[in-house]
Amino acid sequence: MTIIQKFIEQRQVFEAAYENGDWEPLAPYFHEDVVYEVINMPFHCRVEGRSGMIEGLKRSIERFDKLCIRTVGIGAQIFEEGNNVFVHGGIRFQRADAPVLESQLWEIATYQDGRIVRLMDIYEAGDKERFEHWMSEWGEGLDPRYV
Repeated sequence: MTIIQKFIEQRQVFEAAYENGDWEPLAPYFHEDVVYEVINMPFHCRVEGRSGMIEGLKRSIERFDKLCIRTVGIGAQIFEEGNNVFVHGGIRFQRADAPVLESQLWEIATYQDGRIVRLMDIYEAGDKERFEHWMSEWGEGLDPRYV
């Protein structure tokens, strides 16, 4: 199985966990000492360790994503280089009467021994400012932070 295939399989397990709330099946895809980073957003962070990362994902999803209508994988492109999988695509959130919030990002997964040891979400220039404005106008009750 290529690392792209492993990444796609992990994303399918992630989406199932997003829907059903059972995050345990996601754990085997990540090293215990995985590092997860979110870059160029007001909620930028660095989370170390598998349990901390999964708890952070759950926290952000429960306090932001699940309170919006989420669309992922917009225009997604994926490729592999060395032990990295690169995904570029968009994510969209909709909420009541608020305008659509859409961001573009690179997701980079670095593999070691068949599992992800580092995961980075790097948002494109301008997304941070758009997000901050959207949150100030329409984000009442939302909290996208992982930590």
